[in-house]
Amino acid sequence: MAKEPDQTRWVGIRPTDPAENIPVTESAPLTAIQVEPKPGSANFPVTESAPLTAIQVEPKPGSANFPVTESSPLTSIRVQPVLANTEFKTLTEKRSPAIADLQAPETMVRVSLTTVAVAGANLITVYTVPAGKLFKMQVNTAMANNNTPTSVTMRFDLGAVTYVFDSAVYGAAWSLNLVTVELLLNEGEVIKHVWAGCGLGNTLYDAMLGYTIDKY
Repeated sequence: MAKEPDQTRWVGIRPTDPAENIPVTESAPLTAIQVEPKPGSANFPVTESAPLTAIQVEPKPGSANFPVTESSPLTSIRVQPVLANTEFKTLTEKRSPAIADLQAPETMVRVSLTTVAVAGANLITVYTVPAGKLFKMQVNTAMANNNTPTSVTMRFDLGAVTYVFDSAVYGAAWSLNLVTVELLLNEGEVIKHVWAGCGLGNTLYDAMLGYTIDKY
């Protein structure tokens, strides 16, 4: 029969010989719980019923890849490739139309230029569509302070290719050549006005109205 332990060595709860583990019940609210595995074990389940604000998960010894399941709503997810400096693909789904889908105005564009002409032909660059944008052209005007110009041609250039959208003779001084046409232009396209038969020192007035659309 085992010898009864010395009773003078115990204060409070005393285990029975040869037990080593004693269950403890705490009825007051707890602010922290520390759980340790059994000696020699590095993998054990932990259950927490109270709401958690943070969870730290570590892999088993020797393992660098393990699954993690989170049932609460997530605000961000960070994904890294398996190997450093390797390419991996992600898939995203558009939840609503982009601005370019709706062709909604992003920035209003109003251009007004004044040029002192050289004798003969004068080529005026009115507007270049910025990178990453679409441009909806709506109004173009051309006017001179003299009746010397013989004609004015309105066009847009795409690289080395030219597209003319209006060409007309010019009349009396201060008459206004007005073109209202809606054209959707791509990034990099250039709107130009070409004056023919100008007199040296003529003042040319070129203007344009429209708006940009964000291109995605």
